[in-house]
Amino acid sequence: MRDDFDDIRAERDRPIRSNSGGSNQYAGLWKQIALGIVVGYVVLGVLSVIGWAVTSHLLLSGLKLGTP
Repeated sequence: MRDDFDDIRAERDRPIRSNSGGSNQYAGLWKQIALGIVVGYVVLGVLSVIGWAVTSHLLLSGLKLGTP
């Protein structure tokens, strides 16, 4: 088997951007935190409504209301 090393180059096709700034590392982090807080609040609210509905249904299922 013949080895062909003619097409191998040491340089890259595109230059690599270095992360010299460092401040851009957490640029979108506040959006993810805010979205997590909002989604968590909504999920807890929905679970709370479901829990209260089940609890009230169980507590009021034995209660019979009659009209005089």
